Amino acid sequence: MKQVKFSVIVPIYKVEKYLDKCIESILNQTYSDFELILVDDGSPDNCPQMCDDYAKKDNRIKVIHKKNGGLVSARNAAIQVATGEYVCYVDGDDWISEKLLETVYDKAIEKYSPDMVIFNIVKQYENEQQLIPNDLKEGLYDKEQLEKQIYPYMMYNPQKSFCKGLVFPAACNKIYRTRILKEHFCSDERIRMGEDNAFVFECLYYSDKLYVCTDTLYYYNQLNEGSITSRYDANRFINNQYLTTYIETKLGGINPQMDSQINAFKAYWLIMAIFHEVKCKQKLSKSRKHIKENIKKTGVLKGITLKGLPITAKVYLIMLKCHFYYMSLFAAKILAKNRT
Repeated sequence: MKQVKFSVIVPIYKVEKYLDKCIESILNQTYSDFELILVDDGSPDNCPQMCDDYAKKDNRIKVIHKKNGGLVSARNAAIQVATGEYVCYVDGDDWISEKLLETVYDKAIEKYSPDMVIFNIVKQYENEQQLIPNDLKEGLYDKEQLEKQIYPYMMYNPQKSFCKGLVFPAACNKIYRTRILKEHFCSDERIRMGEDNAFVFECLYYSDKLYVCTDTLYYYNQLNEGSITSRYDANRFINNQYLTTYIETKLGGINPQMDSQINAFKAYWLIMAIFHEVKCKQKLSKSRKHIKENIKKTGVLKGITLKGLPITAKVYLIMLKCHFYYMSLFAAKILAKNRT
């Protein structure tokens, strides 16, 4: 049996309102050599039936029904049955250009057979689009170029704003060679936030060739109010511990540059956990207690050094090390207000 070129994986949970648009954007691809794997992650709405109905109409569709286990669990279930040479992820409330697979195949895969392909992504609001910046020039990057131009800055580039690297760590604006992904997928299914970071950088580090395509091919839906990014998460500190420990286990100790990036990554996620308290409008007294307890519980500050971090991050971390939790919250509140 001939191997299909792409396995398109769609994890699905409580996205009934958007699922038709997502699936139709995939089925209407101008390049047809793909399988579509729909993973119903125990969705309590009409999504399971919608998946089954689509499978009856198109024999390229496989459906997996499973107990709810989170995004990592859903993706991993699909990876086990994926038969394509390359894997493409699409979130169930997003959609893609009808030319995504054709563009990636024609520009990159047919000519160069890269291990990964990166393309542009836009945030889709009700009346406008916002392009997520991409600092990489279009073209092929071989291993030597990856080692010199990308790996030292992929997670953290000191010339950009804090902990913004050369590579936007979303899973969905990339194509992965299936063999690479099966060797370096995220295996810690406890990670519920930042899970893309847990395998995107690892897959890229173990790739021999990367192709960067500057075509805008993915639409990141900003209208879904049920998205995890819009809800308060009291387990953010614990999740961060799972995430940063996982990345350090996989990429730590490779070289001083990578260790420096991981250190900045840990600092960034800690600071963003403080901002999360303010963004979700928690009471300051409650947030102070929560931050104090979780910093002690996770021991996160003991694993972060100030060396190599920007001055603003250093000041913030010193406040936390000195237990100035109210001050850190007030600073986050002011900074958050200045950003809006």
